[in-house]
Amino acid sequence: MKLRRRLLALLLCLPLPALGQPKLRRVGWLTGGSPKSHAKLLQVFREGMREHGWVEGKNLVLELRWAEGKLERLPTLAAELVKLKPDVIVSAANVVHLAVRKETSSIPIVMMTGADPLSVGLVQSLARPGGNVTGLTGFFEATPIKMLELAASLVPRGSRVAFLIDSRSPFARGEHRPEIDKAAKAFAFSVEHMVVGTGEELARAIAEMSRRPPAAVLVPAGSMFFALREDIVRRAGALRLPVIYPFEECVELGGLLSYAVNLPDSYRRSASFVDRILRGAKPGELPIEQPTRLSLAVNLKRAKELGIAIPAAVLARADRVIE
Repeated sequence: MKLRRRLLALLLCLPLPALGQPKLRRVGWLTGGSPKSHAKLLQVFREGMREHGWVEGKNLVLELRWAEGKLERLPTLAAELVKLKPDVIVSAANVVHLAVRKETSSIPIVMMTGADPLSVGLVQSLARPGGNVTGLTGFFEATPIKMLELAASLVPRGSRVAFLIDSRSPFARGEHRPEIDKAAKAFAFSVEHMVVGTGEELARAIAEMSRRPPAAVLVPAGSMFFALREDIVRRAGALRLPVIYPFEECVELGGLLSYAVNLPDSYRRSASFVDRILRGAKPGELPIEQPTRLSLAVNLKRAKELGIAIPAAVLARADRVIE
């Protein structure tokens, strides 16, 4: 009897984890942006995790890392996260996925968004990724063609249009360039590709446009561009030209048009991948999700400031109109 009482007393003195407190699961987070640029996206990801029963401080720890728009920091940040041995790492944009994948082939990686993962060797197929990478794509490789179609409704045939390209995006490597050139030819556009890799190069490229203005500026998606979107909208806005952006958030900041996937929705949906992996699913067996549609946003207030008449056909297609 005395032995039983001693054992009971010992059990009562044990710390709570030993008595069945939920195990903390660790999820790493890495993006090219900053706490400010990704505040809304981090919020919806947290909401998505809570919807699946994962609450920070209760059964979840988030390890947050930010490149702050300086993508050259990604290898160091990825290595730092991998050393923590999290259960899952979530990342955004191909350049980030690749940096993490270089550091680990065992820790599951969930893509919150990005371009074609098959073309860069992240997965074996969309239906059965294989390896340790799964998640969502942003279908960004298709947006430049749609941007050209929108530009054709705003500027005359035969105009010169400029593509502002993130140096770490697939477009900088020439991927999808033939499709872009073919679409431009259909509208008799001449195309200039301006590739930038830093905030300073971005500023110089836009300054060059001010000296030799194109008829329109098209901005395909890039991780750096999302992180520096406030700077891009401010600088490009000073050109007083039609600029078509890859993120709706740019239109909210005063940009004219955007054609893109709904990023908050993608970040929220990525939580379901994390949940399934934390409950035992293998990332290589979870099919990659692609967006079923892209969203067109129009800022009529900005159009009025620029003296641009947005065609009725474009407004009819718009998913969001800011007045």
